[in-house]
Amino acid sequence: MEEKKATILIVDDAIINIGMLEDILQGLGYETLSANSAEEATGILTDKLPQMVLLDIMMPDINGYEFCRMLKENPHTRDIPVIFVSAAESDDEMEKAFEIGGVDFIRKPFNPTEIKTRVSTHLNIYMLKMELQETNRKLNSVINEQSKKMDEEKRRILKNIVELNYSGGDGKRRSKMVSANSRMLAQALNFTEKYESKISGSFVDGIEIAGVIREIDYSIFKIFFSEDDKNSVVATAADVVKNYREKWDGSGKPAGLKGEEIPLAARIVCITDGFDFLRSGGCTRQESFDKMKEESGKSYDPYLLDLFFRIEKQIKS
Repeated sequence: MEEKKATILIVDDAIINIGMLEDILQGLGYETLSANSAEEATGILTDKLPQMVLLDIMMPDINGYEFCRMLKENPHTRDIPVIFVSAAESDDEMEKAFEIGGVDFIRKPFNPTEIKTRVSTHLNIYMLKMELQETNRKLNSVINEQSKKMDEEKRRILKNIVELNYSGGDGKRRSKMVSANSRMLAQALNFTEKYESKISGSFVDGIEIAGVIREIDYSIFKIFFSEDDKNSVVATAADVVKNYREKWDGSGKPAGLKGEEIPLAARIVCITDGFDFLRSGGCTRQESFDKMKEESGKSYDPYLLDLFFRIEKQIKS
């Protein structure tokens, strides 16, 4: 919007002051709206937002200071520049006007040159600010779109790794079991007191993928994804690939992490992988559960393991 085509709202309880300001501003090419009170001005603002408000301080219902405060508290009007107009000579009045959000202060009687200069200056600043916000909005939109495409590509690569990692026969079956049980345990966490509504869909997706690729060498994983990847699916999978062999008591590998130092996703897959290892070794379901109970607080997170046992009927084997 060009500065000269801006709309300026004049709020003053003195009709003569409104008339004088309208003559000056319209002569400079601006459109004007006017109100005799804060209440009337509020009604105007619901229909049309101006690019500036010229505001008298002394008014009968709500004074200019209070009305300015209301404008600054409203997200729809807080960026509109407010210039106070007053016959007050006190510097305290001017100081208060700036404190509550005014951008300038014009004393009565009006000087057309002063009004032209101050109004033009602050309108230009406002227009530049709006242009910057719009530019940032468009830039963020482009960045978000590019980020979305990158996330989709990362998911595609992960799925390809999954397909490559699926070997035939028992290896494929084991991968599917660990993947399915990891997803189930992660979803069940959302219904616990400790993790209620904290487990995101992307976390669940990441842990499902990680259940399949958990045994891939982490150095190979890093070829495709950086360690500080912000994609939540990738980050979850990375946590598992790097840390699922860690043990709750700190006796695991590769870093000897202990307790909740171990990422949540890795602690989940540690349990589902341990169960699958026992079942593949010939243990019955019950024998596997019994052996895992002995490792509670040692190999496994006691809280997660207790939940695993509570949903045992849903666990695949």
